[in-house]
This record gives sequence, C-alpha cells and structure tokens, in this order.
Amino acid sequence: MRLSCLALGLTATLLAVPAAATAPSVPRQLAKMDAERFRSAATLDDDDLEFSAIISTRDGFRKERRVNGSTWADGHVEAHIDKRTGDIRFEVHQSLRYRGSQRFYETVHFEDRDGKLVVRALDRALRGDDTMCPNSDFTGDCSLTMKLVFSVDEALLKTVAARGESWDLKFKGRPDGEDDLRIRIVPAEIEGLLLAVGDYHASMASRASD
Repeated sequence: MRLSCLALGLTATLLAVPAAATAPSVPRQLAKMDAERFRSAATLDDDDLEFSAIISTRDGFRKERRVNGSTWADGHVEAHIDKRTGDIRFEVHQSLRYRGSQRFYETVHFEDRDGKLVVRALDRALRGDDTMCPNSDFTGDCSLTMKLVFSVDEALLKTVAARGESWDLKFKGRPDGEDDLRIRIVPAEIEGLLLAVGDYHASMASRASD
C-alpha cells in the first residue's frame, strides 16, 4: 500500500513530537509564583519530642488539578532534617484522587542531573480509606485516594532549580501504562524549599551561639 506525501509528512511529524509535549500544563497561578513565595509559605514542623524537623511546601500552592482523565492530583516537596546529625532527606509527595478500581504504583521515572532517564523505587504508596468502595473486590467505580512518596538527593534538586524548567515526573502504574501519572514540579517550588532549609540552618546556628 502506497502512502500519500501528506500522510508520510503527518507520520514524520507525529514521530518527531518530543516526549515533553505530553507533559501536563502548569496552572497559570502556579507558573507566576517565584521562589520567595514558596519560601515564605513553607511550613516548619519542629516538635521537641521528634528527632527530625520537617520543612514542607504543601501550603505553597494547594489545589487539586486534573492531570490524567478523571485523575486529580496535588503535590509538594519536603526536607526532613535530622536534628542530631544535621543530615537532610528530601522527599517528593504526590497525592491523587481517582475513580475506578485500585491502582498500584511502585516506581517513578525522571531525568537525573545529566539528563539521563532513571527509575526510582517509591518509598511509600499509601492508600486512603478504601472502605468507600461499594464492593469487596474493588472492581466497581470507586472514589479512591493515594499518596506517593519518594526520596531525592539535594544535588539533583539544585540542578533542577538551576535549569529553570519544570521537573517532569512519571509515576508508573500498570504495565500497559494506562494508570501512569505524569506531573510537573516548578523550579520555584524547589528553590523555595532550599531557601527555607537555609533559613532553618541559620536559625539553629543563631540559637547555638546565644
């Protein structure tokens, strides 16, 4: 079968579309926010009876947004600071709400500091209250929630912030890719978290010198 020049040209165009074209758009309000907005909105959980202090951007931009069909998601980044050693563990938290049968996520894909695609195992994939599902085998049209969490090193976050482009992430679902969840984190949110961590260290140093 012979293809027309128009069909061949269309096929070539589709093949040439970069993967980033499928990434979800960033809400206009979120795109306008700068690092200082996230820095000032960062929350600090520093309980005297806990070994770690937690700095989070969860209140920086709290709005569920549609990312994949009937899926709604919201995410943020956190820094967990060990108050005994000063070590920091950075985490990405992604919450989602969807309708249908249960989903299963174990890994996330993203580009590393060198621009190479890597796969990272999730630290946690927490489910919400599945008792809302109307049947015991969870095959009906249920309203379900999840929270996906994975750790990332500070060097990568600094690289992402320096690039000045949104960080694309894809949480992998079923093998057929139907449940894959692709999201973007703006560099201002990452930079704001890093600035808030710096503020915390400066505060701790000031207390120690008093």
